Amino acid sequence: MSIDEHYELLTKLYLRLKGYLVSNLIIHSVTPGNHDSEIDILAVRFPYHEQTDRQVDVEDELDCDGSKIEFIIGEVKNKTDRSKIKFNRGLRSNRESIRKLISWLGCFPEVDKSLIDEFEQYLNQHRVSEAEGFATLERNFDHAKLKVKFLFFCPSQPNWEGKGYKYISGEQMLNFIWECLKDVDPVETCSRRYDFTGWKDLEQYVRIFKESEIAIDKSRFEAAVKDLK
Repeated sequence: MSIDEHYELLTKLYLRLKGYLVSNLIIHSVTPGNHDSEIDILAVRFPYHEQTDRQVDVEDELDCDGSKIEFIIGEVKNKTDRSKIKFNRGLRSNRESIRKLISWLGCFPEVDKSLIDEFEQYLNQHRVSEAEGFATLERNFDHAKLKVKFLFFCPSQPNWEGKGYKYISGEQMLNFIWECLKDVDPVETCSRRYDFTGWKDLEQYVRIFKESEIAIDKSRFEAAVKDLK
């Protein structure tokens, strides 16, 4: 397994701990044997989510919304050159792929040209030099209040400094996961020692944090996953 694949799974662990239900998505093609695009991260978080018993006091770098159903459309881009951090061409430059994505989300009553235009704009946020913060689309319907964030998870980028489109760095993910999973400071309201097999495909990453007596940074994480399958 490549380091990029490890970082994709680490990102899913981060989002799970932030209260999101997480998947990925393949955009199918009419051509046999092909697909038009794929998305690393599709996540949803509901407004009344809470896990106060964990006693995790960390700044909310994701700006989670407590009043809306929040979707994340994300890519994990382990690149040092920020100019190469983009959504996949088969998504950002293919309006039919965008239509299929919106339809898959299933929360917009009508998928019309103007909505596809908005999604296309946000999926090409790398072109917007004056952007500041997360690329975000919001809608209030009778059935729900929605927020859709289009963002990148960038393990090899420094923390966002307030200019350009906002992203989540590797340091931010690792710090948050450490605060959630570390077993060196027991919490009376939430046992942090249990059967880790319940984490399924994320178990080996959970164990890296559980079995460490010091915080896991990028170099320690990459050393720990080097021999994982």
